[in-house]
Amino acid sequence: MIAQNSEEHWDTYMASYENGKPGSTTLRMDLIDIAPMQDFNYVLITGLVYETSKENGFPENETFSVLHNAADELIEIIQSETDFVLVGSFMHNGERLEYFYIKEQKNIVSKIERFYKIKYPEYKFYLNIKEDKEWDYYLDFLYPNEETLNYMADQSVLRNLEEAGDDLIKARRVNHWLYFTKETEMNKCKAELIELGFIVHYAGINKETNLPFELEISRVDNVDISSIYPITSDLRKRAKNFNGEYDGWETSVEK
Repeated sequence: MIAQNSEEHWDTYMASYENGKPGSTTLRMDLIDIAPMQDFNYVLITGLVYETSKENGFPENETFSVLHNAADELIEIIQSETDFVLVGSFMHNGERLEYFYIKEQKNIVSKIERFYKIKYPEYKFYLNIKEDKEWDYYLDFLYPNEETLNYMADQSVLRNLEEAGDDLIKARRVNHWLYFTKETEMNKCKAELIELGFIVHYAGINKETNLPFELEISRVDNVDISSIYPITSDLRKRAKNFNGEYDGWETSVEK
């Protein structure tokens, strides 16, 4: 993607949808702190419709380059007409759609229609502009829910391990941190976790956090995504049960 800079934070996640087929969403995560952006009141949704032999609905290799090239060319067209923010793309069931928030509509529709008909005459396309002052398409559709965000956080740790040469096969000690508002609630959660085989390394005050009572625990576990995500999900739920928060995990690199 073009139109990126060092201040932008892009990420990708997969999810299943009502028809049973997966969808891939790529979006600017950093916009969650400033959305909706003033004056960018229209959402422009557009992209190519493609054919594929894959049961999951994703494009075949040669189609990927066509879709990416079309997305880059769209940016140039929109840039020539109005100020915009590219917030993400969604690929699902034979479509890849780009999501732009724009200030003015001007002649964008006719220019994009002409672009598709000249550059990609063999493809059908989708094109729609709607008023969306509250940025509902970004906040409610593109942006991941809490469960997906947690999954993405675990995947991020695993990517760092793999980049360091870890094949994620060996079980190893995994440290976790939980924080609580009250010492009594921390101690109740601690008792549950000890029964689950966790070792407590620290249970006390941390004056540098909003929730003042810190619980650091560890256990030897596998760290592939199918192993670690159920563990972190359970710890998040247990922390919430005692009005606390789960604050992540770390482990050693095992080559």
